[in-house]
Amino acid sequence: MSLALRLFIWFGLLALVATGVIGFGARQAWRRAEEQRFEEQLASARVGVLRELEWEASGIRDLLQSKCEHDAYIDKTLIDLEGHALDAGRRLAISQLVPEEMKALHLDELVFFTGTGEILGSGHDPAATGKVDPNLALHLASRGPALTFRPPPETSTPSGVPQGLLGRPGVAKSRAALVIRCSRGLGSQTVGLVGARHLDSMLGRIGDAYGVKLAIAAPVPSPIDPDEATLIVEAPTPELAGLRVIAAISKKSLERNLAWVDELIVVASGLTIAGAILAAIWQARRLARPLEELAEQAGEVVRGEPHEVVARGGVRELEAFARAFNKAIEDLVQLRKRLATTERIAARREIARQVAHEIKNPLAPIRAAVETLRRLRARGDRAFDDYFDEATRTVLDEVFRITKIVSEFTEFARLPPPHPAPVKLDEIARSTVALYAAGGAEVTLETSTCPTIQADKDQLAQVLTNLIQNGLEAAEGGVSPPRVALRIDAVGPDRVAIHVADNGPGVSAEMLPRLFEPYATSKPNGTGLGLAIVQRIVQEHGGEISYEAGVPTTAMPQGAVFRVVLPVGGPTLLPGPATPPSEPRPEPRG
Repeated sequence: MSLALRLFIWFGLLALVATGVIGFGARQAWRRAEEQRFEEQLASARVGVLRELEWEASGIRDLLQSKCEHDAYIDKTLIDLEGHALDAGRRLAISQLVPEEMKALHLDELVFFTGTGEILGSGHDPAATGKVDPNLALHLASRGPALTFRPPPETSTPSGVPQGLLGRPGVAKSRAALVIRCSRGLGSQTVGLVGARHLDSMLGRIGDAYGVKLAIAAPVPSPIDPDEATLIVEAPTPELAGLRVIAAISKKSLERNLAWVDELIVVASGLTIAGAILAAIWQARRLARPLEELAEQAGEVVRGEPHEVVARGGVRELEAFARAFNKAIEDLVQLRKRLATTERIAARREIARQVAHEIKNPLAPIRAAVETLRRLRARGDRAFDDYFDEATRTVLDEVFRITKIVSEFTEFARLPPPHPAPVKLDEIARSTVALYAAGGAEVTLETSTCPTIQADKDQLAQVLTNLIQNGLEAAEGGVSPPRVALRIDAVGPDRVAIHVADNGPGVSAEMLPRLFEPYATSKPNGTGLGLAIVQRIVQEHGGEISYEAGVPTTAMPQGAVFRVVLPVGGPTLLPGPATPPSEPRPEPRG
């Protein structure tokens, strides 16, 4: 997973969790604040409803009581009743006066009646004028309170409240109200006033003032509306026994506010996540670009271009890594130089030992030939002339053999380090195969699409030449003509493989452990340096060479297969080994 993707994920998760936690906390705090506000609003409404009901009750009580005690038309009516002078004209005047008095007192109902229950005037029902309601007479006779609560007709009747006030003809129809009564007597005559102020309009006005809905509570509790917060307000005074008001406030505003908060949280989350992604992109570029540059520089070092890497971006950890990497490269260079020097000295000692061993073999016949010639010469033997030609031929052959051994040793010892450059391996292979084909050898080539590699062109040509020559020589003397098959394939994105197969007898089990040792050979005329040179070139190019027995096919019944794998980037990151002190340097030409 790339650094940029990791930063995207972590920044996004952090923003999501942070906004989720903060959003949830804000939502809960908002809900608690709104619910507390609702509770405070209901509590305030309760106090206000009680205060307003008390004010309304005392106000209309005082108004009506004052009207009964001090109003002139009530006095005039009592005098006319007492004197039996209440004629039709007078009755008509009274019936027209009552509606005006009802409006002046801001009452919703007003009835003016006599002690016998005769209605002299009705402000809300003019048609009831002149009718007799016995309940009104009973009402005047009772000693009940002056102020009562009249519930709606569907509710039960509170005890102690006269029936004439509960929706009987001439008084109330169907609305809950505060009912006030008063009476005045003169002699044997009595008149009374019954007024009412409807609670629905009163509660509506009070509710508007406090932002709540007010309604009369029914005796049987109705199901609670989940969308409302409610509060029961009991009657403020004993005179209004049975009055219970429900104060309700809708929770829809709360839900709207919460929905608005949710939308705000979603928008804030989106903006936060977008900001986190932008920050992740910026931070990823800020961090990833120096890392990519550092990795590219390290790759150049690995591909054989040793130089100090430089960390950019001002990141302290990257600068520390660059310093440590440069120090490690410097130490590896010095170590490789020392190891290369040690390995070359050890290799030359081993080769010198083998060369000395190889030279001893031709020296024996040379010594024997020279000693025989001296012995024949000393005794003047006639066979001296006959043996002279044979002896000198033997000496020359062995000297030539020694010269060949020394020449190949010199070639192996002075093999230069590779000088890599971009090359096409398939082109080198085609040129090498073409040279052998021109000489009549049966060498085939099969290639696939291979990338350009960093390598020494001449040394790769020597590798292919040695392997092809080794295969042709190994297949000589067989039943079939010598054949060599060359195949080049890409191995992954960063390596190429060379397969060289022949139809020879293959490598014996005894020879396998010493296959790449110098002067180790099973051929009668071989020197054993061909595969050693190939191995050294391949290893100095950062590759590897291996042997595997050939799989019998129609084209290649048997034989050996040598597999060479080379890195596309070229030799190792370290420069060529230092020249060992024991290696002779070429003298300058004058």
